Amino acid sequence: MNNFVALVEELQGNPEHLFSNAGIDYKKLEDEDYFFPYQSFINLLELSATSLDLPDIGLRLAMRQDQSILGPVAFLALSAHDVRSALTSVGKFLYHFTPAISLTLKESDNQPSYACLDLIDVNPNDCQQAVEHAVGCTLHIIHLLTEGKFKARAVHFRHSKIALEKQYQSAFNCAIVFNQKYDSIELDTDFLDIELSSHNPQLHGLVSNYLSMVEFKSSSTSKPNLLASNQARHLIQKLLPTGQLSRPVIAQSMNLHERALHRKLQAEGCTFESLVDEIRVTEAKKLLAHEAIPMSQIAGLLGYNEQSSFNRAFKRWFEMTPKQYLKNKH
Repeated sequence: MNNFVALVEELQGNPEHLFSNAGIDYKKLEDEDYFFPYQSFINLLELSATSLDLPDIGLRLAMRQDQSILGPVAFLALSAHDVRSALTSVGKFLYHFTPAISLTLKESDNQPSYACLDLIDVNPNDCQQAVEHAVGCTLHIIHLLTEGKFKARAVHFRHSKIALEKQYQSAFNCAIVFNQKYDSIELDTDFLDIELSSHNPQLHGLVSNYLSMVEFKSSSTSKPNLLASNQARHLIQKLLPTGQLSRPVIAQSMNLHERALHRKLQAEGCTFESLVDEIRVTEAKKLLAHEAIPMSQIAGLLGYNEQSSFNRAFKRWFEMTPKQYLKNKH
């Protein structure tokens, strides 16, 4: 939803009214534990396009957003070696952002390649704004990651044209083809080899390993003989870098009510908060051992939205700042 409210207000619209009609709680937009169905986002864009008489609102929103909308998956895009790696790794783990969108890369020898997007389990006739938003975001993020070096051959949509040609050109600056088999970005295969200046192999490997382990219904948590604290530790460690860690999520993953989880952990001499702290301390030491990883990204992998929050927690743990900690190591 980044920048959506500002966009609607600039257009003299009423964002709160639109959110309400789409079934989204406007007052909870800043609450990171608040989730709503992707179908509600689809409804919001369609309602906004009609209400504001703005058939290119999905494209406009896409041009105002960057890789940060991908949450933890953004680290994969930023740290990838080249465009190919960014697309394939983001496609592999995109379900952490939303299971409603699929991104696949189709390559052929001596033929154009295609980055294909698909909205899953929705009627393609009812989600045209969301499709244009998803394709627009994908292309815009690739432009940002390659510092403008990437250029698409064409953009393909399954639906018919819904906005003016100049509005599509403003967003894509390439040929736009409608009524196609896939919603996709057509590109020269050579562009997949463009290297990213933000490439960080250590970070890319760490994030890939983290996200590979995340399973809400881990097989180990289904074993009744495991201590509740060990089950919780297992889930906390896996969910920490995803931005999806919270007490309700851990309780639900363990098939427990929050109060039941609290009682079980208390009986074992710990709390949810103490376990999160324990794991963050352990992971912070591991991550700081990789000096090539920026401090802001370490903070994100530990589940902090702001580096300042990480710095305060670190000082509480070690009675020194992260920089002092690294200096003492040497």
